[in-house]
Amino acid sequence: MPVDPNDVLAQLTWRYATKKFDPARKVAPDLWSQIEKAAVLAPSSFGLQPWKFVVVTDPDVRKALHPVSYGQAQILDASHLVVFAAKNPPTPADVEAHVARTAEVRGVPVETLDGMKQMMLGSLARMDAA
Repeated sequence: MPVDPNDVLAQLTWRYATKKFDPARKVAPDLWSQIEKAAVLAPSSFGLQPWKFVVVTDPDVRKALHPVSYGQAQILDASHLVVFAAKNPPTPADVEAHVARTAEVRGVPVETLDGMKQMMLGSLARMDAA
């Protein structure tokens, strides 16, 4: 089903940064589940996804994060607090694990993915040299 480019732009121009949350309002569990799935499925270069998402539910942890988050009230008041932790840069071990998992999912010998592995390792080496 084709998507009208104007619809895409309309949706993108709607986004904004929320500066104030009502602590009494919570995102419904079924909606939150879909948001989490979307975050996990977000693409990355080579599919390495060198990040973790941590949903902070403990009020004491939120309070501890508040001062190191520029004192933003959102840390305390938002329905859900997600910390995005990036591994920067990914390591050769990350590439090895990704290639092994890809081979497993595809049902192919890991050796058949050596070209992909070498390309990713070469890219990481260039990032380290920069």
